Amino acid sequence: MSNSKTEDFAIAEPEAIAPIGHDGNLAELTDREREMLRMEAEINARLDQKLNEKGAELLWPKACYFIVPNEFGERFAYYGIKPLFAHYLTNMVGMRAVDATIWTSNFTTMAYFFPLGGAALSDSFLGKYWTIVSLSVVYAIGTILLAVFSIPGLVSYNGVTRDGLGALPFWTWLFPVVLMALGTGGIKPCVSSHGGDQYLPHQTKGLNFFFSYFYVAINLGSLISGYLTPYLKQGILCFNRECYFISYIVCAAVFTVVMILFAVGKPWYRIVPPRGEFLPYKAVKAAAYAAYKWTGATREEREAKGNWLNFGEELVGPEFVIETRLFGNNFMMMLPTLFFWMCYDQGSNEWQFQYDMMKNTGIPPEAFSNLNPIFIVIMVPTFNYLYRVLERRNIRFTVLQRMGTGFFLMVLAYLISGILQIYVIRAYDPVNDPDNLNCINGWWQVPQWFILSLGETLLSPEGLKFAYANSGRQMRSQNQSVWLLMSALGDLVTSAVNQSLANNPAFNDSTSLQAITPSNIAADGSISQPAKYWLFTALCFAFNVWFVLWAKFVYKYKDVDGAMTAVPTKAERAALETERKEIIAEREAIQEGRVYGEEKI
Repeated sequence: MSNSKTEDFAIAEPEAIAPIGHDGNLAELTDREREMLRMEAEINARLDQKLNEKGAELLWPKACYFIVPNEFGERFAYYGIKPLFAHYLTNMVGMRAVDATIWTSNFTTMAYFFPLGGAALSDSFLGKYWTIVSLSVVYAIGTILLAVFSIPGLVSYNGVTRDGLGALPFWTWLFPVVLMALGTGGIKPCVSSHGGDQYLPHQTKGLNFFFSYFYVAINLGSLISGYLTPYLKQGILCFNRECYFISYIVCAAVFTVVMILFAVGKPWYRIVPPRGEFLPYKAVKAAAYAAYKWTGATREEREAKGNWLNFGEELVGPEFVIETRLFGNNFMMMLPTLFFWMCYDQGSNEWQFQYDMMKNTGIPPEAFSNLNPIFIVIMVPTFNYLYRVLERRNIRFTVLQRMGTGFFLMVLAYLISGILQIYVIRAYDPVNDPDNLNCINGWWQVPQWFILSLGETLLSPEGLKFAYANSGRQMRSQNQSVWLLMSALGDLVTSAVNQSLANNPAFNDSTSLQAITPSNIAADGSISQPAKYWLFTALCFAFNVWFVLWAKFVYKYKDVDGAMTAVPTKAERAALETERKEIIAEREAIQEGRVYGEEKI
């Protein structure tokens, strides 16, 4: 790798301008794309040389010591705040439970919708580092403001607090929530793809290792804060009330520390420079141009081009057309997973309200959901080991097969929770048993949390790997943002369904069950009926089937590494076996002196 200055790169041959390990066809790049590779090679010359010397077995570059703690702290803040949302809105702001569920889903929707903007900003103009730093500041400001506005009596729903006092209008609480969603959403696709950029293309073992433990860091952050903030809220009184303020300000402090840590790690980062053009617009323009040219092309011209999108090559170049096609293929593969997240995110609201109607385990409802990250922290390393065992035994278990299996486990978890809801409602008697002493024990939620966590282990970290490994160099953050977008769309569907069912007694009313309920339960829309669980289960299962069929019959990986397994397919094994037999035959021919038809002399 040359350490030349910029002017030396200007006269370099195509083979000399790429960073170490670049595996693309340089001859097919546009002038702009080749310029970007020159810049990347120059910026990272020293780091690339060191990484290359580490070889294919490198697991943990020094940059990861700054990147992974940042994700830990960001998730600490997010998951320290989110589990308190639903009860904060009902207990402090005065919302109905069904409205609190809707607003919790709305926040999650925003948090997972804004990655589209953060990824576009990163890949197109600011680059990953500066996008992460700038939007982290926005996030920190939002968490601090949320803590301030959590002081009792400052904000309210419909102008009146739960205590009956007047307060600031509702948007004063909504403003910091929007800032937080913008910050966490904007940086999320950039942090994961920035971590992936720290590896050279041939260091796939390290890349797989990084994404697995990156996901462990996510769950460690959520585990610690998920236990800490509910206990702070309940164990400390401030302003003569349960203290949401102290919980939120701790989250703000932790995130501020890791934000500073990430910023000072810049000298150790591989930097992929932004393209200097708005990539989403470029992709749309390429697709529109290709569609226009395809409609006017002859049959022979279409056959010569192959894929219709190839007509856009003359506008944006072959390399970007390939990246656009990969992006579209990945989008269609990831789309059905929004229904996985639709059911998954019910754990932070629907399952909490189910737990409220059960016998107390001594664990606050917000903290009980931390069974999920406990299971995840154990399961992710365990399954990484199992994947290696399967590979050693030559058993192929691809990334999409793992994700499809995890999807089905989510269906099973929600089905079990629906069955449990039947018995919970039958035993629930708030009039004669206000302390729920004779209700179903809260520990009966453990099986559904275990199966949900198992499904998440097989789908979520593998989805991060899938989105990165099967994307092009220019649009890695964009692909990560689409993966995160599925969670936003899932929450959007959840919010829409809950709103449409809010006043439907078959789904959100207890009066229809008075015949089998010991006492009259007020029909305030706060109790979800089993029919609502069956609806969500059916939707999740239908799109699980779509996912599996699409993966089996339609989707094609970017390359052999895209499947995230070293075990070849049956066709690849057959080709390898044929090649092996040819080599053996050639060796036998050499031994017998009959090489290429010539007799032994």
